[in-house]
Amino acid sequence: MALRNLRTRFLLSSGLLVLMTAASGAWGVFALTRLGEAVDATLDESEETIVLAASLATAIEREDDALLRIATGKADCGEGGLAAERQRFEEAFARLAPFLTEPEERITLGSIRRNVEIYRAAGDRMLTTPVREDAWEVYHVDVNPALRGVVADCERVRELHFRGMRQTGIQARDRARRAAAVVGGILAAAVVTSILVASRLARAVVPPVLDLTRSVEALSRGDFDRRVSVTSADELGRLAAGFNQMAETLAEFRRLNLDEVIRAKETLESTLAALPDAVIVVDPFGDIVTANPTASSVFQALGLDQVRRVEQLPLPTDSLDAVRGQLRGDGTGVTRPDLNRLLKVVLNGHQAKLLPTVMPIPEFSGGRPGAVVVLYDVTEFARLDELRAEMIAVASHELKTPLTTLRMNLMLMRERVEELSPLLREMVATAALGCEELAATIDELLDLTRIEAGQFRLNLDRVDLLGLAGHLADKFLPRFAEHDVRLDFVRGCDEAVVQGDAARLGVVLSNVLTNALKYTPDGGRVEIAVTAAVSGLEPHLLEVAVTDSGPGVPPEFRERVFEKFFRLEHLQPQSDGGVQGVGIGLYLCRQIVALHGGKMRCEAVTGGPGARFVVELPAAVL
Repeated sequence: MALRNLRTRFLLSSGLLVLMTAASGAWGVFALTRLGEAVDATLDESEETIVLAASLATAIEREDDALLRIATGKADCGEGGLAAERQRFEEAFARLAPFLTEPEERITLGSIRRNVEIYRAAGDRMLTTPVREDAWEVYHVDVNPALRGVVADCERVRELHFRGMRQTGIQARDRARRAAAVVGGILAAAVVTSILVASRLARAVVPPVLDLTRSVEALSRGDFDRRVSVTSADELGRLAAGFNQMAETLAEFRRLNLDEVIRAKETLESTLAALPDAVIVVDPFGDIVTANPTASSVFQALGLDQVRRVEQLPLPTDSLDAVRGQLRGDGTGVTRPDLNRLLKVVLNGHQAKLLPTVMPIPEFSGGRPGAVVVLYDVTEFARLDELRAEMIAVASHELKTPLTTLRMNLMLMRERVEELSPLLREMVATAALGCEELAATIDELLDLTRIEAGQFRLNLDRVDLLGLAGHLADKFLPRFAEHDVRLDFVRGCDEAVVQGDAARLGVVLSNVLTNALKYTPDGGRVEIAVTAAVSGLEPHLLEVAVTDSGPGVPPEFRERVFEKFFRLEHLQPQSDGGVQGVGIGLYLCRQIVALHGGKMRCEAVTGGPGARFVVELPAAVL
């Protein structure tokens, strides 16, 4: 029963293989260790012998050098130097003698001793010879041959040990071959055993695993009727039985919930189909997973047969960027509806205008965001906007004529103002000021109509921003003084010339200065500054910045203040009823600046309350 356990079979097989492998490894380690120790001992002994033999040869040669120095009269120490060299030789000979144990080595050692004695006796005779010529003859005949004999014997000792080292290498090779044969035999037995064990385990494991794999693949394809054969009582058998039970449970669950899933899907599709607007669902990877019939009709009307990716959607560039931003989840996918960017398409024989809107799906799949694109049918709203624009244009033109007549009459009255009483003079002045403000408003409305119709034209010429800003600062100075508001003009550069329409740029700066005066409390300060490019801007740009000390603009409204008819007071009412206006001034300012190739933005004031409106224009090319 124990062998029916798959784990037990694996443990027994693995244990046998590990035992055989350990045995072969242990034998190899033992044999190689013994062999290494023997080789190390032999090499150490041979190396020491060779070194001592070389030292012995060196010592006898140094003794011969001392003998020659004495014979030639160049020795400083005389007999003392020769005696010292002989002592060194004897010490080297004494260290070498214990290492020469073989018979041939002992014979060579005796030869060294005899030749040394002969050499020293001949050397002593040479030193006692009174005639130098006779002494040199004794050296060449008796001394030097004995010296050569000693050196030859030392070389003989080294040769004998070199041969011993070669013999040791041969013995080590033979031992290594025997150890390799033993280890190879054990490994061969281990390989044969491994093959037998692997084939046995393969017959017991692989077929059930393959059957289970094929059943899992069938289950992933939706075949819940597939079952696994239970052929054993081990872990694989229990796994097969568990799989069969799971498949039965999944099949029952599918039968119970399939109808509910189908009903939910049909309900969702019916809901999307019932929506009057085109709805497109985009998954996190940019694929279009769902599009209701209205969206399909829009695609067909635009000649698009198959739209499967977000890049194929017939949307403006900013809307496509908004979809990609929603899919990235970086917060860059928010756009505001703009009736000037509509998708025009013919549906059911009628011209329709669709407004693209992008909405996020925070967790579409796997925690990743998706997006929904809705094309709202705003045909009627667009028509109303067109009618509104037409009405503004007509009303502005109609108001222009009576306003001109009224202004002319007031001008005639002002020429005879000396004949009027102070009260009537003040009334005439107030009426004239009201006419001027009404004329400015009508001009703004007319400019708005021209911009939306694409008929706004600029009279371009070289404009000195320093002179224009300085002139406006002087012009507005009395009005600022009436409200106890300080107006400062800052020249931040020596020259600031742009290519533009001086009148229109004057309208922009006048509008910004007027707003600054309206929102700055009494005792406050407004600054208009003309500067060259600062850090972060391109070097050919110029800036005109108007900074006030009023309440400022909240961050969420700093971009919306440039929208058409937007009034900050509508969202944040003032306690005194708010500042009057129609909400088109800043919109016109940004449009005029854009026509000049520049930009306009609203910023916070560093280190205090207030707002800073910046007009950025390209400098004129000399």
